[in-house]
Amino acid sequence: MRVLVLGGSGHIGGHLLKMLHNTSWAVATGASRRKRHAKDEEALQTGWLELDSRDAGQLASALKNFDAVVNCVAGDGASISEGMHALVDAALKANCPRIVHLSTMSVYGPAEGLINEDAPRDPGLGWYGRAKCEAEASLQEFVRRGGEAVMLRPGCVFGPGSELWVGRIGRWLRSGRLGDLGVAGDGWSNLVHVDDVCQALLVALQLPVAPGELPVFNLAAPDSPRWNGYFVDLALELKATPVRRISRRQLQVDSWVGGPPLKAAERALKYLGSSSRRIPDALPPGLLRLWAQHIRLDSQAATEKLGLTWTPYTRGLHDSARWFCTGASASNPTMEKIYAFPDS
Repeated sequence: MRVLVLGGSGHIGGHLLKMLHNTSWAVATGASRRKRHAKDEEALQTGWLELDSRDAGQLASALKNFDAVVNCVAGDGASISEGMHALVDAALKANCPRIVHLSTMSVYGPAEGLINEDAPRDPGLGWYGRAKCEAEASLQEFVRRGGEAVMLRPGCVFGPGSELWVGRIGRWLRSGRLGDLGVAGDGWSNLVHVDDVCQALLVALQLPVAPGELPVFNLAAPDSPRWNGYFVDLALELKATPVRRISRRQLQVDSWVGGPPLKAAERALKYLGSSSRRIPDALPPGLLRLWAQHIRLDSQAATEKLGLTWTPYTRGLHDSARWFCTGASASNPTMEKIYAFPDS
């Protein structure tokens, strides 16, 4: 099977390319608007395409040579929603039969409780949830027009390379800006190891799909803890002790008062072409909502129908801490785009 991975330079896309390379049935090519480093290409022994995922013409030309495409594209709202619309048109024109789409738990909006795949979509969490809901609607149109598709909705993807859910959280813990949040951190983390997400993508590429059906799977490890548990456990692994008790008031001041100038400085340095690594990570207000949200993804369907064996939380925690402590995580890197709550 010839597989094109859109967003191949990101955290999940990069891991997926490595796993595809180790299969006996897939020939993988990565694609992104950014160049791939030559050393990475040699290590993966895969091809690489530079293309704009919002350009249906470029996509259609590229997809003529592929049996399936995995959409790991993140970024701004246009990249997500317009990109999926372009991908659907391109796949139909190029006769590329299958799209495997990486969506997100944010399509459930502010819902709480145990949530399975039949729960209604709600774009009420901001531009990201809205863009992802629009992308899902485009994928449904692809299926209506005769295409095959499988969709995954991961929770918070951690493990080695996760700048979002390991890197910046580790830095907040070490600087004393994060710790035990009390009731403000009592929501479920819905953590899922990057290896498990990629394994689900591999299975989805070969999953039998009946005409007109769109299988959807939540991805969250059954043993993922509440956010407070994760913060304390990661702090202990990183020796960021004693673990501080952070009040809701402290979080709000850090987020609402300190966040905007830090974000403005980061954007200014990026515009000037300078590194923003020495600037402390801004604490987005959306994270305060997420950490208190009592939503828990029901991933039983992925366990049963995709045959997933979930990475134990303790092993994922050790892997994550080891990656962080090697210095692989740097403040405000550009590699990883966000797959859940980027406005957080």
